[in-house]
Amino acid sequence: MSKTDFAAPATGRVAGGPHDPGRRDFLGRAAALAVGLSAGLAGRETAAAAADVETINVNDRLIEAAKREGSLTVRYSSPVDEMRAMGGAFQARFGVKVQMDRKVGVLGSQQFATEERAGQHVMDLNYSADPAGIRDLAEEGYYLRYTLADLDKKLDKGTYLPGLGYSPKWTEIVISYNPDHIPHVQAKQMFKTWRGLLDPKLKGRIGLNEPAGGGVPFATFLMFYRRPEYGRKFLEQVAAQNPRLYPGSAPGREDLAAGAISVFIPNWESIAMVHFLKGDKTAWTYPEIAPAFANTYLAISRRAPHPNTARLFAAWFFTPEGARAMQNVQARPTLKGVPDERAVIARLKQTDWWQPYPEKIRWVPDVNDWDENYDKLMPDMRRVLGWKR
Repeated sequence: MSKTDFAAPATGRVAGGPHDPGRRDFLGRAAALAVGLSAGLAGRETAAAAADVETINVNDRLIEAAKREGSLTVRYSSPVDEMRAMGGAFQARFGVKVQMDRKVGVLGSQQFATEERAGQHVMDLNYSADPAGIRDLAEEGYYLRYTLADLDKKLDKGTYLPGLGYSPKWTEIVISYNPDHIPHVQAKQMFKTWRGLLDPKLKGRIGLNEPAGGGVPFATFLMFYRRPEYGRKFLEQVAAQNPRLYPGSAPGREDLAAGAISVFIPNWESIAMVHFLKGDKTAWTYPEIAPAFANTYLAISRRAPHPNTARLFAAWFFTPEGARAMQNVQARPTLKGVPDERAVIARLKQTDWWQPYPEKIRWVPDVNDWDENYDKLMPDMRRVLGWKR
């Protein structure tokens, strides 16, 4: 594993061909290849031990212990700039070096499983977009069972996996469009609902992040499947619009900015804001309902080489100081009671098209539904959309 100190690591991708293995098959195959399989399995927690949940909080003793350890290795699924800023803020605050390794979604789970089953304890903490993978590997005893002090006062339900992983930011889905193709006023009218995607003028002009391209697309298509006003039939109708399918969101956003497509979904608000600050002229709007969910969770390795630093990192981002670090990357913190002080807001208020995120549209996916049905629904979504790659 290559590790870098605030350098851009190589990007891992979840997407692959139409025969990508299911999540559990993927992790199971890693088990079969693990060098130290028997040793790793022998270290599993018993059911009784797994039930123990540690409460963590930022305090002087934890800070001093973390400083003595001196470093932290984070595997992560988030955008590179976001993780770099989070790591930089933590290092500036506590003087602890943060080393980063980017493995998106299930790829991060696979590598962690392989390492642990081989008795190689490399990763301290996973900032993961693979909630099912966190749960599966926790059952094998590889993740710490923990909770945050005063959890109910800090977070809303739907932003954490109880006893396992906690998300410091909301991921709020938006519809992004190129105003050179669709004027702002028209876009707001057209996309009052998702059915605006069915406008005949958009045939061949829509970009879609394919269903296995991360939590953002799967959450969006899951909403279609679960909401009676849309359903699977709606995704079939979108497929009839001959959309361009992308293995991830970045190339879709690039094509949108270049004018190769007119609309891109699903995008999310904070990354759209980051690109706006960089001069991107594309814009976004909000339909009548859209997923807003915890896309990346802070999960701690039970055998973390730097256990105190891992706990401090996980706990600090749920303090007002840590929440402000999230706002510096234009993310909306999940921590309750934090005023929105993101720098981008003042700039957006100077435009004639932006409006604040309407809280009433928020649809939070059921994590159990996601976990239990991903392996069945994701291939079906791909079939509907005609993903061939």
